[in-house]
Amino acid sequence: MANTRTSAPAPVSSLQRAAIVTAIVAVLPYVIFKILWLSGSSFGSTTASGGEGMLTPRFLIGNTITLAMMVTGVAFVVALTRPWARRIPAPVVFVLGAGAAGLLGPILLGLPPGILIQALIDGELRLPDSGMHPWVFGLVYSGFCALGAAMAIVVGAYVIRRWGDLLDTPPPAPSLIMTVCGVLGVLPFSCAMAVWAIAGPGSTGPQGMEQPAQRMVLAATALLGFLSLLCPLLSRHLGRWPRAAWLVTWTGCCVVALQGPTQILLAQGGEVAPVVTGIAVLATPGASLYGIAVLRTHLRRQSPLRRDDAKQPT
Repeated sequence: MANTRTSAPAPVSSLQRAAIVTAIVAVLPYVIFKILWLSGSSFGSTTASGGEGMLTPRFLIGNTITLAMMVTGVAFVVALTRPWARRIPAPVVFVLGAGAAGLLGPILLGLPPGILIQALIDGELRLPDSGMHPWVFGLVYSGFCALGAAMAIVVGAYVIRRWGDLLDTPPPAPSLIMTVCGVLGVLPFSCAMAVWAIAGPGSTGPQGMEQPAQRMVLAATALLGFLSLLCPLLSRHLGRWPRAAWLVTWTGCCVVALQGPTQILLAQGGEVAPVVTGIAVLATPGASLYGIAVLRTHLRRQSPLRRDDAKQPT
């Protein structure tokens, strides 16, 4: 039987509606903070002069970009549940979905257990002195976790609805050359993140990531990187969990590709450790080429099967 697709929009489930509401509520504090800081307010700062620092070019540009990213993320979540969602170009879904996975994945997976571990070890949740009250970070990062969960629900449902038939087999290993590119990019990055998660970043790693909760984010980053490299290489053993393998591979490649530049742009005090820059220079192109090669290999293998399936009588 040939696969048939209906053009009728799928109904929005109650879980997706809850995810949309969650996404909107989750980003509200962050959006309010950004608007206040762009106006020069010191709201949330531990010093009265904090607002002046927010008017420096580095913070003005950074706050403007991150504010636009939050608004775009929520608009993306809402758009994927509209009746016309299937008409959204695939590259738009690809780019925005990759951005959400790469930026929010480590926070969603690493921060909640990290907070629990830090509370058990230290008996309190301490943060490095960054000029902001702890409750600001509490609101912002809890919002990031909620937004990440909401986007995972909505984007996941959309991808399965639109391309689910392509996810019934696990991600394949790409060519040897692309595998080598992946290893050279992903492996050093993931190893460095694992070392910094265990021993702390010290003077060589991402600054301001010394606390257990933050180091668990580095650990989640490392784990996702390792798994994204391994899943396609172990494809023949993952036949029972193809969609889980795709989720891990996709998320891991996006995380490795985006976390290096993110750590450079958000470096505490604007001071970037040379090692962080070095592994990012390898990781971003390496993970991008590897992930795209895995996808292209899979699509090439699926094309003859889909043509043969279309020839079968209905």
